[in-house]
Amino acid sequence: MPLRAVDTSKTPSSRERLAGARLYLVCDAHPGGRELLDVLGAALAGGVDIVQLRDKQMPDEALTALARQATALCHEHDALLIVNDRPHVALAAQADGVHVGQDDMPLDEVRALLGAEMLIGLSTHAPEEIDAATQADYLGVGPVHTTPTKPGRPAVGLKLVRYAAQRAPRPFFAIGGIDAENIDDVLAAGAGRVAVVRAIAEAPDPEQAARALREALEEDARPRPLLVAIAVAVLLAAAVLVGALSVHNLSSRGGSLPGAAFLAAVLLALAGGMYRKRYWAVLSFEALLAFQIIVTSLALVVASTLRAAVVCTLGIGLSGWLFWKLVKVTGRLQAQDRPGT
Repeated sequence: MPLRAVDTSKTPSSRERLAGARLYLVCDAHPGGRELLDVLGAALAGGVDIVQLRDKQMPDEALTALARQATALCHEHDALLIVNDRPHVALAAQADGVHVGQDDMPLDEVRALLGAEMLIGLSTHAPEEIDAATQADYLGVGPVHTTPTKPGRPAVGLKLVRYAAQRAPRPFFAIGGIDAENIDDVLAAGAGRVAVVRAIAEAPDPEQAARALREALEEDARPRPLLVAIAVAVLLAAAVLVGALSVHNLSSRGGSLPGAAFLAAVLLALAGGMYRKRYWAVLSFEALLAFQIIVTSLALVVASTLRAAVVCTLGIGLSGWLFWKLVKVTGRLQAQDRPGT
C-alpha cells in the first residue's frame, strides 16, 4: 500500500491525539490472517484512533520495519501507533509510544528510555494497580470479559470499569471481549473509551466493525432510546395542545387552555434538554414514564374489556422498555462528566 508524505508541522501532538481518542485496536502482524496494512487502512477509515502492534513472536528487526510502515499509515489518519512491550522497537520505528503490562519493564525505566514525549500505556487488572498508575499516560482496564487473547487471565467484569471511572488518575480504555453487542454495558459502567482485538481484527469487514463501535462511542451521538424519548415528548406536547384546542368547553371537563399550554411547554422543555443530552431532562422524563406505568397498571386492574386490557398492557410494556433503556442512557451521561473517562 503506497504511503503519502505527511506535513507533521500541522499535526496535533501525541497527547492531544490521546485526549480525543475513543477507539483503540490491538492486533498482531497478521490480523485475521491478513496483511496488517490492509486491515489497518480499513480500521482507521472506520474510526480507530489508536493502534497497538502486539506480536510476541516476530523478531525485533522485522517488527521494527512493520511498525515503521504502520506508524506512517496511522499518521495519515491522525491516529497513534503504539508498540507492545518493546520500547527499543517503538523508538527505532518512530512510533508514538509503548504499552507495557504489570510484569514488564517498570514505568520509570521505560520513561528513561523513551524520553518525555512518547506515550506510555499500562495494563491494569485491580483497583490498587489503577491507583498506582500515575506515571502512565493512559491505562488499559480489564479484561472486562474472558478472552482468548489473554488465556489464564480472569475477567474483572464491569465492577473494575466503574472503579476506574471514578478513580483512574489517567484516561483509560476498557478492554477484554468488548464488541458491538456488549459495548453499551461497558459505556453505561462509566467507560468513555474502549480497546478491542477480535471485534475488528477478525471481522470480515474491519471498516464496518470499527464504524459500528465508533458510532456507539461518539460523544455527540444520541442513543436510539434517547431519540425515541425525544420524539415521544414532542408528540405528547402536540397531542396535548391539539386536544385542548379541539375540545369544546374545556373548562367544564376540568381542564384549561393555560394548563394545557403549560404541560406542553414542560414536555417540549424536556425534549429540548434530552436533545442536548442533559441528565436532568432524561431523569425527569424517566419519572414521567414511571408515573405513566403506575397509572396504566391501575387502569389495567379495573379494565372491563379485552380491548382496554390489551391497550394498557401494550402501554406498560412500551413504557417499561423505554424506561429501562433510558436508565442506561443516564449512566452514560453521568460517565461523560467524570474525570478520567
